[in-house]
Amino acid sequence: MARAAAPSSDSQLWSELDITHAFSTNFSATVMGTTRLGVDLPNPTLTAGGLQLDYRIGSWVASGTGDYVSIRNAENGAHTTVWLPAVALTYRAALGALEISDRNRVEQLEGIPGSPARYRNRAGASWPVSRGRHPTEVFISDEVFYDFSRARWTRNRAQAGLQFDLGSGADLQIFYMRQNNDYGAPDRFNVLGLTLQLQLTSRNRNHRAS
Repeated sequence: MARAAAPSSDSQLWSELDITHAFSTNFSATVMGTTRLGVDLPNPTLTAGGLQLDYRIGSWVASGTGDYVSIRNAENGAHTTVWLPAVALTYRAALGALEISDRNRVEQLEGIPGSPARYRNRAGASWPVSRGRHPTEVFISDEVFYDFSRARWTRNRAQAGLQFDLGSGADLQIFYMRQNNDYGAPDRFNVLGLTLQLQLTSRNRNHRAS
């Protein structure tokens, strides 16, 4: 039986739940769960769960992450399980009301032949816009991926969205993302993203995007 060809583009819904506990002003842990659904691909296209540890040093945040990820083949729906360890260093700075950030992340995809490693750089900015249960922030970011096994830049993710304060240590991010891939299919994604962030202790701003 011939495989169905993967489409060149797809529209997807990415949902994520982050639950953060701050052990101190500088140290926190976040448990994460992710599901991604596509329109023209076997669903869910991806599910993941993991743990991230963050330590703040002045304007810098050092992070260590471990994720178990289940990926569906775009043509036949076969599952591949990937263990994804990563380390990251993020710089944050305030320019008046504007907050800018730059995250540098290195990760390895254990479970994919050759266990390829990637470098990811994500630059972002956010603006406070109001208080209460209305939108509290506008944010944008752009992230590029460098694949060491291919020795080239292979992916770009650009996003823009709003953050809402739901009260009781809960925030909801709603965003649009455009992803372009240099290889594989689909090579373009239009994504509606929903990220619910729950703080079990004092509020700790830690925007995260996979």
